[in-house]
Amino acid sequence: MSNTKALQWAAEVDYSLARNEILTDDEIIKTVTAEDDDDDDDDVTPVNPIKISHSEAVAVLNTSLQWAEEQNFEAHENMPLRRLRDRAFELKIGTSAQKIMIFFGH
Repeated sequence: MSNTKALQWAAEVDYSLARNEILTDDEIIKTVTAEDDDDDDDDVTPVNPIKISHSEAVAVLNTSLQWAEEQNFEAHENMPLRRLRDRAFELKIGTSAQKIMIFFGH
């Protein structure tokens, strides 16, 4: 149960108790089960259909590095961006090499 849902449920229980409403075991189970069913949507991971190419990633990371340098970020602050950019470039080169090998039948 998410924190928000738990707080909502607790508020409903407090309100019920404040009205001196006594719930039966079946009513408690029904209420908790209904809350658990609502939480199933929280576990769904959205699918991202957009595929970003290695070339696009390299370009975006280069732009990010340029921006960080213009903002006078320290060298150690830029290192994660540089590592990501370098890794994206390696993947780009690897993909290109595979295409060339396939083209020439190796």
